[in-house]
Amino acid sequence: MIAFGPGATEPAPTEIVPVKEVPTLDEMKALAVEVAGQIDGDAFAALRPGDENTPAYIAIHDRLNAFRSENPDIVYISTIRKTGDAIEQVVDADYGSIGGYAIGDGYYVAEPDEPFLAGFTEPYAEVYSWVYGYAPVRDASGAAVGVVCLEPDGPIEQERIEALAAEIAGQIDSDAFAALKPGDENTTAFITVRDQLEAFRTANPEISYIYTMRTVDDTVEYVVDADYGSDDGVAIGDGYTLTDLDAGLLAGYEGLSAEIYSIIYAYAPIMNATGSSVGMAGIQVGNPITQERVKALAAEIVGAIDGDAMAALKPGDENSAAFITIRDRLAAFRDNTPGVVYVYTMRKTENATEYVVDADYGDGYAPAIGDVYVPTEDDVAFLAGFTEPSAEPGFYTDEWGNETATLLSGYAPVRDASGAVVGLVGVDMGFIHES
Repeated sequence: MIAFGPGATEPAPTEIVPVKEVPTLDEMKALAVEVAGQIDGDAFAALRPGDENTPAYIAIHDRLNAFRSENPDIVYISTIRKTGDAIEQVVDADYGSIGGYAIGDGYYVAEPDEPFLAGFTEPYAEVYSWVYGYAPVRDASGAAVGVVCLEPDGPIEQERIEALAAEIAGQIDSDAFAALKPGDENTTAFITVRDQLEAFRTANPEISYIYTMRTVDDTVEYVVDADYGSDDGVAIGDGYTLTDLDAGLLAGYEGLSAEIYSIIYAYAPIMNATGSSVGMAGIQVGNPITQERVKALAAEIVGAIDGDAMAALKPGDENSAAFITIRDRLAAFRDNTPGVVYVYTMRKTENATEYVVDADYGDGYAPAIGDVYVPTEDDVAFLAGFTEPSAEPGFYTDEWGNETATLLSGYAPVRDASGAVVGLVGVDMGFIHES
């Protein structure tokens, strides 16, 4: 499944724009448990390849789609089962549409330590995120006739992924591209563009996926996919229905854009009449990470911080009740908010800024009270956070310990009982990679 979400590239407005809340990991697990309980486990276990038109299959398929309709946050829902050491799809809510799996499809051998396998015995949830970059493909008149899309393999700066997207977009013969129609996959024009995409990916190994799309009325469709010809590749005209999460993709038709997009996965076992697990239901919820969302989250967690207690903290107070209370609240907020990877507080000193409470304190590399950070000229959004909610206008790569992360950061002021600003809270959303 390819999922797109909005990613702003202009400075954020100072006001907090309401954002749609996404379920917490616990709420996602509860949704997975709910839909798994609606599936007839015995009928499910009896399904075999070719049974897609049987009443048993149709009943489960319709139940999955009804559940998705009842819970509009859910973008994808399917069921899988173990077959020996392998995993295979059983009922996919999208079966019958482009990309939907039939019974027995998606067959692969899972590593024994893959976390999602826990879903065969108990509810489980996790978050994964990706970065996308977009640039328009223009014809000789300068009109946009499509967009090239990149997905990098690992952390990458916004400017870098936008530059890569622009570079390959400029190499495509836009008139030949615009003329491609379904069925043209074996033409010289198609093969030329596909080979260009594949060669560009090979020359830039940080790119894991590259493809092109174009608008068709109120939808978009794939045109040339570098992976066409493989199991995962899509053909000309394969469609994608636009949603209100697609601002970043659509911005790519007008200029360079980039975005971070998270998918929250949740799983729960499907039981037969004897109480034995016969499979697993999996659901996915999209979580676009935008400046407005991260600003709103920063403003939200500020309300849980005692500004007077924070202002009174001094170096060496890391074991005090006041410090531990704030740290635990920050950690709980992070753990229950999908997409959030780091939360901390800071305050101004005479010539710089310093950390106060870090949700990760105690993990070895996290800063202690009083650890100094000297702002640079690039820290406009960070310093603005001492007076009003703000967010970084782009993504960056940070490093600490043995991890790197591609993040979008938001800030909001922490105030004492009198309303005076005594510091700020910082919230980072994105994804972390182990080195």
